[in-house]
Amino acid sequence: MRIAIIGGNLTGLALAHMFLDSDHIVDVTVIEERAEIGFPCKSPGILYDSNLWKSYFQDWDISIQEVGHSLDDGSVSFRRAWLEKNISLSLVEKGASILLRTRVEKSEEVSLKLQGAGGSTHWEGDFIINVPEHESGNHSWTGMVTSREVVGGWPRDDGTWETWIQNPSQMSTTDIFIELIETNFSSFETTTIDGSLKRAVVLFDELTNSF
Repeated sequence: MRIAIIGGNLTGLALAHMFLDSDHIVDVTVIEERAEIGFPCKSPGILYDSNLWKSYFQDWDISIQEVGHSLDDGSVSFRRAWLEKNISLSLVEKGASILLRTRVEKSEEVSLKLQGAGGSTHWEGDFIINVPEHESGNHSWTGMVTSREVVGGWPRDDGTWETWIQNPSQMSTTDIFIELIETNFSSFETTTIDGSLKRAVVLFDELTNSF
């Protein structure tokens, strides 16, 4: 069974792993417009319930303790772009294909016309799954990476702090921003690492029930 996943974000990558780890014999291709998995990243790097997802990370040969930064409340912070890159590397080791700098020009029921760095190609298979990075929503959010503590944020393993706010007026003029991320999504909870993984589980269950 050949499966194409459009979207090399955390949900898409996790979904690809779930297919390869299942009892189904599958050939998985992940299609991503960006030049590099994880960069740029427009989603929070916080995992609230690491125990729930520990077995998944183990299946993907990723140690939460080594890659993440454990916080006092039991949650774990990540530099999400690097987490996604690590997950993609383990995905390739399992035999998946990842097409970077590739966009979908035309999509039919079980075929795609693709435009990549090497020109135009076609993909044909059994299932095409479109996985946007965020669930649709019109709420504006700003992510900030700063060099010092910010109320409502969390520390990362490199000594920086990550914070997400809806109201830009909450931004302090004294903060030194290393990175600013402006994006739209339905809710903060759905875009955390937990939320993205839950989306992958729901998609996997829905799709495997249709096989």
